[in-house]
Amino acid sequence: MSSATIDYIGLSRSSDRSFFLLVLAAIWGGVLAGFVPDSLEHLAGKHVAFAPIVHLHAVVFVGWMVLLTTQFSLIRAGRPDLPKRLGLFGAAMIPIMLVLGPATSFVMSRREFGTPDGDPAFLILPTLSAICFAAVSATGLAYRRDAAIHKRLMLLGAVVLSDAGFARWLGPQLGPLLGRTFGHGFVAFFVPGFIGSILIMAAMLGYDIATRRRPYPLVLGGVGFVLLTQVTITLIYINPAWTPIATHILGH
Repeated sequence: MSSATIDYIGLSRSSDRSFFLLVLAAIWGGVLAGFVPDSLEHLAGKHVAFAPIVHLHAVVFVGWMVLLTTQFSLIRAGRPDLPKRLGLFGAAMIPIMLVLGPATSFVMSRREFGTPDGDPAFLILPTLSAICFAAVSATGLAYRRDAAIHKRLMLLGAVVLSDAGFARWLGPQLGPLLGRTFGHGFVAFFVPGFIGSILIMAAMLGYDIATRRRPYPLVLGGVGFVLLTQVTITLIYINPAWTPIATHILGH
């Protein structure tokens, strides 16, 4: 979201304005449903205490979502001038988030090592997810003069961020069930971890097919890239060879 990032502000269809705000609402729902209970459990002492970087991470990542939501809301209200002034903040936040996400995971993984919360292999998820988010969002910036593609790619980047929330919410519900049915392999990790974002991406593509008879090729490619990233994360996570490597990276 550069100064021109909010050119999706020129949304041509009222249905676009409503649909993409609903997409944002779904992303917010997944994030809040996952992180609010998790944060309360940490505050209650049920998990390893948060490191200071976690609070910085929360401020920056929630700030990104607030900025994106504000921009879409202002466009819907017919105020395209204000979102353009906010765009530079979004552009500056992307590289910060690219570094901050994996750094936060690294710090917490070191704290949690050897405790019931410890899972060194999990380090791969925030690392590749941050790269995926940055790549999709940077592509969205590159296409900021194409309002339709731009707004979809910026939303797709936000969808990537929502995985962590959905996983915290759906993981405890679906993980054990899928584990008993399919074993603790690919399905038991992939479905609880990514089903929320997959459903949102399917809705986005379905909307374009319903309203313009086909998805935008670049957006379809972006969805494919996100799915490839999610499959790669899962395959690495469940590979027994990865855990000792991640443990070494953590300094243990």
